[in-house]
Amino acid sequence: MKTSGFFNLQTNEKVIREIKPLTRLKWYYFISYTFSFVIFLLFFTWLLFFFVPSLYIIINLIFIGLAYVLSSNRYRHQNYWITNKRVIYKRGLIGYTISSIPLERISDVIVSRTFLERIFGFGSVYIQSLAGQSTFTPRSVWGSRLGAEGNLVAIPEPEKIQELIFKLVGIKRKRERLTF
Repeated sequence: MKTSGFFNLQTNEKVIREIKPLTRLKWYYFISYTFSFVIFLLFFTWLLFFFVPSLYIIINLIFIGLAYVLSSNRYRHQNYWITNKRVIYKRGLIGYTISSIPLERISDVIVSRTFLERIFGFGSVYIQSLAGQSTFTPRSVWGSRLGAEGNLVAIPEPEKIQELIFKLVGIKRKRERLTF
């Protein structure tokens, strides 16, 4: 059985919740890419500003367009699913990666509402597994990992998602008589 065309469900696995990050995340990406490009242009092409200002403005407009395309792609490739067996997250910029953490391996679920997250009106959930950090640990929107193996950024009501994951972890451990 498939869901959303991205991954295969395991035997007896059901999607409990599908989460798409809030669209404000796309605008955060756009602002951060634009800021990075402007700093880059100021550092490498500041002479153009004095000698050929129209070329400098054209280059800036091209980079702003590129920032929009990159932020839209990155946002489009970001989805999260919570099933009765695992938490799955998909992310990428041009391509994408799909990772999952089995519920029985989750050791902690952390809610984050940093200053910037509050400004943009969302929060993030970081999932720590019993395995600890993997060699490829995706960074959050803000670059922090918080020791987490998985992260669900820019989600509405992160406290409710945390509660749901803890509830599912408890059910899974009780059903399979797992103790830690």
